[in-house]
Amino acid sequence: MKSKLLAVSAISAALTAIVLTIGAYVSMADLFCLTISSVTVLLPLYYKSYKAGFLSFLAGGVIAFIFSGFNITVVVVPAFLLFFGSFPLVKCFMMEKKVNKWLVYFIGLIWCLLAVYGIYFFYVNVMAVDFSNLPPIVNKYIYLFIGLLGVFFYVVFERYVVAMKRLMDIYLVKIIK
Repeated sequence: MKSKLLAVSAISAALTAIVLTIGAYVSMADLFCLTISSVTVLLPLYYKSYKAGFLSFLAGGVIAFIFSGFNITVVVVPAFLLFFGSFPLVKCFMMEKKVNKWLVYFIGLIWCLLAVYGIYFFYVNVMAVDFSNLPPIVNKYIYLFIGLLGVFFYVVFERYVVAMKRLMDIYLVKIIK
């Protein structure tokens, strides 16, 4: 059983690193690659091993960071480490421990908003990205728009994680024997 877990964890880390590296080099596919990598991290949870899931999350993120040339200007690796890779693991862990679903939802929403605002402030303050070409109404209420976008994204992403975990468990039963 441990060899199967090790193999699934290695496959998870490798798929995560490949998808994140693609997202780092193809800027139009970065959000798509982030959502796919959040599913590949869940592969070791088939064996209920959160330790293996966390290690494959770290290994995939570090390998992708190395393969992207240690480039912190791309949004893929920081966003993966802040929210996209860690949130699905924590959510599945809390669901398994039967934590109140509204508490899990609220914690995830706050976490998502902190990650979205953190990424925004990182790129505005550290990387000096200029958002002045946006419409004036958006510039005036930029924090509100970012918050609303974060809430909308969290609602969709949270359902996506739950659905993909169920779908992955169904197909992994057929693949892994």
